[in-house]
Parts: sequence; C-alpha cells; structure tokens
Amino acid sequence: MKLFGTSGIRDLCPSNVDARMAMAVGRLMAGEASKLVVGYDGRRTGPMLKAALAAGAAGAGVPVLDAGFCATPTLAYYARMHGADGAMITASHNPPEYNGIKLFAGGLEMPGEKEERVEKGLRAALDGKAQTPWPDYSDAGGVRDAEEDARREHLKLLLSRVDGALVRKRKPRVVLDCANLAAGALMPRALEAAGADVIVINGHTGEPYGRELEPKESTLGALAREVVGQGADLGIAHDGDADRAIIVDEKGRVPGLDGQLAMAVQSVLETQDGAAKKAQGDPVVVSTVESSLSLRELCEAHGARLVITPVGSLKVAQVMRRTGAVFGGEPCGEYLFMDGVGSPDGLMAGLFFVELFSRCGPLSARADAIPRYPIGREKIPCPPGRKSDAMARIARGWPFSKPSDIDGLRAEEKDGWVLVRPSGTEPCIRITIEAKSEASLSRMMKKARALVQEACRE
Repeated sequence: MKLFGTSGIRDLCPSNVDARMAMAVGRLMAGEASKLVVGYDGRRTGPMLKAALAAGAAGAGVPVLDAGFCATPTLAYYARMHGADGAMITASHNPPEYNGIKLFAGGLEMPGEKEERVEKGLRAALDGKAQTPWPDYSDAGGVRDAEEDARREHLKLLLSRVDGALVRKRKPRVVLDCANLAAGALMPRALEAAGADVIVINGHTGEPYGRELEPKESTLGALAREVVGQGADLGIAHDGDADRAIIVDEKGRVPGLDGQLAMAVQSVLETQDGAAKKAQGDPVVVSTVESSLSLRELCEAHGARLVITPVGSLKVAQVMRRTGAVFGGEPCGEYLFMDGVGSPDGLMAGLFFVELFSRCGPLSARADAIPRYPIGREKIPCPPGRKSDAMARIARGWPFSKPSDIDGLRAEEKDGWVLVRPSGTEPCIRITIEAKSEASLSRMMKKARALVQEACRE
C-alpha cells in the first residue's frame, strides 16, 4: 500500500502517522532540499509531528524555517518565496484523529517522481533498512521561528490580488467559519485588512472544532444561521488547513460545490481583458474529471477552452502552468489563481468572493443564474489493498457507454455522465453522477452503486 495518496500522507495519528515517521521524512527531505519550511494546521498532534520532522531535517544538516500555526497556502507561498521545500503537517478535512504530511518542492506540491523517491526512502527507514548517519555538529542545521514572517508575506500577496478600494467602499459584512483550525491564523486579519466587516465563528484554535472539518452544506448549518441572523452579505467556511473555501450566500444558502466553481469561473471569464484575449487566444480553464455540465456550458458560452485533468490539485496546477490558464479549480472548493500561490488557496478564494459581492451585489443572484442539474455523490467502502482489483472488476462489468480512463472510469451518457474512481485519501471508491433529470440520476446511481458494492465486497 502506498504511503502517499493524492494529497500526501494521511492516516490515523499517532497510531499510523507518528513522530518516528515524521522524523524520517525530515531526514529524507534534507537529501532533497537546501532549506525546508515546516508548519501545522492546529491539530492536537500537529506540534508533535512538526517538531519531529524539523528535528529530522535540521539534524541531517538542513536549515529549517518554522512557519508554525498556518494555512497550507501560507506555507506553500513562503517556501516558494524563499527557494525552499516545504512540509505541512495536516490532514486537511479529515476528522481530528487523523493527521498527515504534505510535501512541497519550491512552493508547489511535490511532483510524483520526487515524492516516489521520498516514499522509497521512507519505507526503507521504517523497515530499519536505511541507517543514514547523523552529521557532525558543524554540519547540523538550525530551526528559525518564521511564523509571523510567513503570515505577513502571504497577507501581502492576498491584498495585492483583491480590489481593496472596492471592498472598503462596499464594506461587506462577512461571517467567517475558521473550523477552529488553520484559517484562524490569518483569514480574519486578511478580511479586515481588505475592508470587510468580519464576524468570526469557530475562531479559537483546537478542539472541539464546532463542526465537521469538511465544509459542505450538511456541516454548515451554524454558519448559514449566523449569516441570516447577522444580516451578513455572505459567509465563508474553510477546511482544516484552509486550502478550501465554501461560500454561503446572504440567504443562508450554500451554492453547492459545482455551482460555486461555476460562479468563480464565470467571474474570471467576465473580467478577462478583451485586448488580452484577442492577443493570447481563447482563455483556458482547468478542472478535473468531476467537472459539471454547467461548467462546460459556461466555458463554451464565454469562448473559453476547458481542459480536463485527473482529480488532484497537483494535476490542475501542472496543466495550468503548461497552458497558461487563467483559472483552475476542483468542485471541492479548491481553487488556483493565475499569479497566486501556485497551489490551492482558500484564503484567496474567500477574498475573491468578497470582491465578487462588492462588485456585483448579492451572491444569491449569481448562484441562481447558474444552471443546476441533479448530481449525486456516494462513497463505497473499499480497503486500500482491494482498490485496484475492485476497479478491474468494475471495468469488466461496466454498464454505461465506453468510458475514458484519465482518472478512474468516466462515461458520457445522452442525459448526463457517470464517474467511478478510487479515492486517493480515503478507503473507498467514489461515485459521482450528474444527470439532466432526477429520474436519470436515480437510474444511473442504482446501476453504479450495485456494481461498485459487488466489486468491493470481500
């Protein structure tokens, strides 16, 4: 079983992800980097893993910059600005008993070939087959506190990407749900500096978190009630490490993951300079195999080219750089902005929607203008060791039209599409289906569910 999934190492902590593993990763990163930035998202087990990883790197001879309690995009940007690699201690939206390690190379998510080297070395270290000697004192690295410096540099970037004059003129009232984790390190300060009137909920650091850490309609009831009760213009919710942002409109409604992504793309395409578009050609938008019908229709209407990638922000970022895309995003609230961090930035995404409100008015009107089609998502439990075999069995019994295999199996049907793919972060196989009617959705989901359940059965 691979240790690294689509978003780094992530598992129960400290039973599976422990200090020994973190120290080994630190020592291995010393062989890849000349400098390392470390940080954590606020979980109880975070300081333990961060300290062990920093000790491994410094002890192996690499200077360490400690970004402390921070959002993942803060660490990524700070590493990029200082020509360093990065190691973020986070389990993102997973429950409190999980933790993990997400690696960055030059501020960007670590590419697969480099991650594979680290994984190979980590397996050897954990098996006791790699005994790299520690250097002498003269070659050991140090650990420097960089928490405030990292926040300050990210804040400067965030404020440079938002129209502060417009926001200050409109002064929107924003309810911010930090989930008692990483968003609290910088997002309240960023919103206030941009000119918003900010009300914070779940703003202290640590347990209890106040809600499930994955922000979605079913977990954001308290935020929705607070937005309506405070007469706020919008609400913003973040996941554990604040690389995601989910919006609540002034009516207390969550536009939905697909609708929110379409709103963001629409806004970006509307603001494209006409002369630049003529000189550079049609703008490119990058999304994944989970992208919706409404997103495809929106890109077509604006003369933009939609490029599809496998699931994972690393894939989206790589294609964005290759195509010069104006925007990239996944329908989970992870967005990558041109001239932004280079990886998903939930803080920048939140400010983006604050500016959108300030420029265009109520977000409910924008959301209601996006076509909505019935969509269903299910997770079928599947042990990690069985995923490959299960997917092979699913392919053999595939009851839909001929699928693409860019990431899992995706079929385009006359009345929608169906995607079945193994999760890269959880022990399950995911089903995503979008259809033009509830009847079609129900029919396709029934077929897909039965097939996947049978394939995953022991």
